[in-house]
Amino acid sequence: MSNETNSTAEFSAIGATRGAEHLHLDASTIDKIKSLVAAAGAIHQQGDAHFIITPEGYRVESITDKVRAAAPTPHRKTGTVHLTAVESFTTFVCVQSTPLECFIYADVEKRTLTAVLNDNQEHEAPAGWRDYRAVYTAELSREFSTWLAKNKVTMEQEEFAIFLEDNLVDIVEPSGEMLQKVALTLQAKTEVKFSSHRRLDNDQVQLGYSEEITATAGGDGNIEIPREFAIGVRLFKNGQAYKVRARLKYRLGGGKVKFWYELDRPENAVEEAFDAYVDSARSSGFTVLMGKP
Repeated sequence: MSNETNSTAEFSAIGATRGAEHLHLDASTIDKIKSLVAAAGAIHQQGDAHFIITPEGYRVESITDKVRAAAPTPHRKTGTVHLTAVESFTTFVCVQSTPLECFIYADVEKRTLTAVLNDNQEHEAPAGWRDYRAVYTAELSREFSTWLAKNKVTMEQEEFAIFLEDNLVDIVEPSGEMLQKVALTLQAKTEVKFSSHRRLDNDQVQLGYSEEITATAGGDGNIEIPREFAIGVRLFKNGQAYKVRARLKYRLGGGKVKFWYELDRPENAVEEAFDAYVDSARSSGFTVLMGKP
């Protein structure tokens, strides 16, 4: 590039000189024009930077980006890669960096692992550019999001029965057969009048109801529902299943019953599951720092 640039500058200077001679300018003016043209046409390099110098009174023009854009390959690796599985995140980090060049930052609040692949851990080594990164975000699974969305939300009897039936596969305690029976019974008894409730010794609640079969005859009955249950679901996409306990609540009023459930500190289960990902990143030999990069 250097020889080619100098030749171009010399050619431009010769042309400018001939034009100046045609105008009958003195020798000193011609020499000044030659030097200005030569300076303007030369590309200078300082380290990795490229620039040209314009005549006095003008600015230095950087063309570093244009030179790099014309290169067959990038000057260095930059950018951010987003991974959807923690195993893919660990694999990518191990291939692209080393423990001496990379820190991994764990943000518990946002549930993210961010690897700064061109960071630097050595105290006396030059600082890295810190602009080449890999990010893994632990996204909540569809099934756990469904349970969180209805957590502590009061539902009418039929709505609750349908919710139980739709998500029966996630319930691990008590048995699915028992919960299915409760859901079907609640759906079948939407027109009855609930009048009593009492706690049983087997950790269940018995709801008493009465229904009018004909104008002259009626029937009474009971529904037993569990006071507690547990779901077994993946907390994160592509993650492992965790057991989360819940308390089943109800309210009687005007002959109707409303239900809701309260998950037992679901945020603790999420933190525990994310901690497992942090431990996985550490086991790969990289330093994991709690915080934001």
